[in-house]
Amino acid sequence: MFCPECGIDLIAPNQKFCHNCGTEVIAASKISESKSERFQNEPSPQICYVPVKPQTTLQKGPPGKYSYICFWFAFVSFVIGVGTYFFRYFFNVYYNIRGSIVLNSIILLLRVVGLILGIYSKISSFKALKLEPHNDLEKSGSVSSVIAIVINAIGIVISTIVLISLHLPLSEYYY
Repeated sequence: MFCPECGIDLIAPNQKFCHNCGTEVIAASKISESKSERFQNEPSPQICYVPVKPQTTLQKGPPGKYSYICFWFAFVSFVIGVGTYFFRYFFNVYYNIRGSIVLNSIILLLRVVGLILGIYSKISSFKALKLEPHNDLEKSGSVSSVIAIVINAIGIVISTIVLISLHLPLSEYYY
């Protein structure tokens, strides 16, 4: 028999007080007997087991093929997206309407390519998350690809508006 307060093994089975902490032992044994009688009369509850999915920890490791694809496609897409905003300033073709249409068509095409590369970079990021260990190259490529997609999408809208406005007759600008 053990003391209900401190848990030490009692010397005698009919001991009234614990020799270690001084707790009254008999009162505790009477309480435990009354509890056990009460639980014997009640039906036992049914136990339901809930399956628990084991937690997986992220394994860090070297970047794989998809991480490199994700990063470099995002980088190229970002450079295209930002570079096309400055591309038209290197060519002075605003006085020539035909040259301006050609230049803006090239810029639109580059931005579409940048958008496709950004989307493919994000797809490679999803593949890297599933198939490769966790690494910083994939994470930076994933963030860069989202930024590049937004930049290129805005640039496509701007380029489309510019091309539409260049195709309008000049007489509409004056009336």
